[in-house]
Amino acid sequence: MFKYLLTKEEFDALTDEQKAFYKESGGNYQLQIEGMPEIPDVSGLQKKVDELLSEKKSEQEKRRQAEEAAKKAAEDQARKNGDIESLEKSWAEKLKARESELLAQLQEKDTSLHTLLVDNVAQTLATKLAGDAAPLIMPHIKSRLSVEEGKTRVVDAAGHPSAFTIDDLEKEFRSNQLFAPVIIGSKATGTGGEGGKGKSPAGGSDKPKSANPLVDSAREIIANIQED
Repeated sequence: MFKYLLTKEEFDALTDEQKAFYKESGGNYQLQIEGMPEIPDVSGLQKKVDELLSEKKSEQEKRRQAEEAAKKAAEDQARKNGDIESLEKSWAEKLKARESELLAQLQEKDTSLHTLLVDNVAQTLATKLAGDAAPLIMPHIKSRLSVEEGKTRVVDAAGHPSAFTIDDLEKEFRSNQLFAPVIIGSKATGTGGEGGKGKSPAGGSDKPKSANPLVDSAREIIANIQED
């Protein structure tokens, strides 16, 4: 059985005939499957995540420094004028406005991190698993991903933290019969590994199976009508 993704060491161990089925991708070797769309390159994802985390920490530090500076200035001015109540009220308003501004900036960066670490990862895995049918499985994958300390984490079905990796999640979806109609790997079985080509048991069309079971059903109905 061919593995979808190989390390360089695994690839070097293959025969020349087997190597012809793989293409180098980001330092690894990816199995080429006819009809499967290209999976987007996410090699620069970690770099972007690190940049956003650095910016977030910088904003948090600016917020802390601003609070300390405001407090010190208020105390110094209060000592000079003796009007502590008015000064505290003035600085409290400034601090509140600045806090709202910084919180908005942090929220924006959190949203960007979620897009990078959940949406993009879910899209990549969904495309790998289901090809053109990725939109059908992507919401289920997204519900199993979260962001923790700037990294993508897999949670269990109830949303609780788990020890699963992305590879473990992929295996879980491949083995789940509920998703079998759209999983690419599940169609790569049968005689000659032709991905379900040939006539259906009901005498339907000999066209290859699509990624959408509804489309397959429609083809069989049309074929039966034409035969009648």
